[in-house]
Amino acid sequence: MRTETLAILCSPLEHAPLELTSETSADGATAQFLSNREYGLKFPVRDGIPVFIERHEVTGLNSRFRKIYDGWAPFYDLLSRVGLLFFGISEPKLRSDFVETLEIKAGDRVLATSVGTGADLQYLRRDCHYYGLDLSAGMLRVCQKKLRKLAVSTELFLGQAEYLPFKDRTFDMVYQMGGINFFSDQGRAIREMVRVAKEGSKIVIMDETEKVARALEYVPGISAWFSHRRRPIVPPVSLIPEGMEQIESREWYNGLAWYLSFRKPH
Repeated sequence: MRTETLAILCSPLEHAPLELTSETSADGATAQFLSNREYGLKFPVRDGIPVFIERHEVTGLNSRFRKIYDGWAPFYDLLSRVGLLFFGISEPKLRSDFVETLEIKAGDRVLATSVGTGADLQYLRRDCHYYGLDLSAGMLRVCQKKLRKLAVSTELFLGQAEYLPFKDRTFDMVYQMGGINFFSDQGRAIREMVRVAKEGSKIVIMDETEKVARALEYVPGISAWFSHRRRPIVPPVSLIPEGMEQIESREWYNGLAWYLSFRKPH
């Protein structure tokens, strides 16, 4: 882990600073942790990925969809392409169009709050530092394999977007591409995006609309995401904290995706 990365991390609940520690077991195996002795906190680092929430700690909608994403992770990229083609949408064009709105500059520190399999990474500029968080360990494993082939500086973290393990005012750009429709607490996740963004930073969120959910809720495999929805899908405009600037809400691709962006004031 880079020294610069350790400097921006904190515990997700207490926002306490963390240090990298290691322990050696009786059989000689060494394990790494992100720890805070004052609070008695210890988060394991597994296969190079800090784990800020364990499986049994995930509740609500997050628990349901973590299981779905974990199960579909090896096939998710194919499923995504097929699902988009069903609606006549090219995935490369969709992701390229989305990335063009992010206003990422050379040297920026960028956070993807649901990085998934890292499908966006190949479309991002290479002269920045990227940080990807996701609730699904399966999706992060797929993303990790991609990163070995891509020349993109990216570090991955297992955690919840509602409780980000980063210090205040850390990122030049924060974005959420898909997944927020299924969060347990969308409002808290958005407030966390604002907390970790620097003043003046742009925050961008995008996901599919109710139109897509109704079209796919009975399609085998894909229906797992959309059947038995507890709430209709609407852009969370009302959940944007007061005082945010340049709020923009619109639909893309004939109403198949909603797009929301705003700026944290200076």
